[in-house]
Amino acid sequence: MDMKIRTIGRHGREGFKNLFRNGWMTFAAVSAVAVTLLILGASLVLSVNIQAMSLNIENQLQFNAYVSDSVSVKELPVLDHKLHAIAGVRSVTFVSKEAALKRMKQILQSNADLINGLGNPLPNEFVLQVNNPHQIAEIANQVDHIKGIEKVQYGASVVPKLLSIMTIVRDTAVIFIVGLIIMGMFLISNTVKITIFTRKREIEIMKLVGATDGFIRGPFFVEGTLMGIFGALIPSVLLYEGYRWIRHAIELFPPFTLLPTPYVMDRVVLVLLGCGLFIGVWGSLVSMRKFLRV
Repeated sequence: MDMKIRTIGRHGREGFKNLFRNGWMTFAAVSAVAVTLLILGASLVLSVNIQAMSLNIENQLQFNAYVSDSVSVKELPVLDHKLHAIAGVRSVTFVSKEAALKRMKQILQSNADLINGLGNPLPNEFVLQVNNPHQIAEIANQVDHIKGIEKVQYGASVVPKLLSIMTIVRDTAVIFIVGLIIMGMFLISNTVKITIFTRKREIEIMKLVGATDGFIRGPFFVEGTLMGIFGALIPSVLLYEGYRWIRHAIELFPPFTLLPTPYVMDRVVLVLLGCGLFIGVWGSLVSMRKFLRV
């Protein structure tokens, strides 16, 4: 047991020393990891916010159901109940013709006098939101066939196009991120392999004097792991502080806003550290398996 602990300690010390002993190659490997993960992290941050914004836009979609003038005040609760009973409807809000007129006057502001002599030409209405924005056309059609509903308005020419654009944006972001992860892992692992390859002669000599594979592999494993971790820490710090600063700056210009810093960056940092650790370990193990065949 003591022997194993001393061996592990020796591997750790040697691996750490090798980082500084091979300064330029270590710098190149860590830089490659850092730059690639910085691009990946920035893309993740952008993708998460784009997806959140698109979902927020979709969730805010609503449509108006205008009530016929022939419907009495006593019949309005019946209509409200029918609307609530439709599958997929998330909320139903009644807006009286008086409230609608007041809202229009607020919009017109100085020109509100133009409608003062017209009485109140606006109808009572219900504002509906749905659980699934992609069902808004189907639900609007059901509402339109309810007796007492004069007209339904939901932007039939705009909403389908908007939903299609949001779907394309989200799918494109996911494909881009996956492609970037695959490309980044390939580039970084190759850099780690090259770093170890430059010391092929050292490995051969150790094999010739009788060193076991485990004895040789240990320090290189530690070295590759540390390169991956250090390469991930640098972009993690830069992205965390950069995102916090950008989010604060954007908040000065409402209605634009970004997701809270901890919510986004805690997850992104974990992904970057995981990628860096995996790539460092994978690159060193694959390289050592090849070069130990002497």
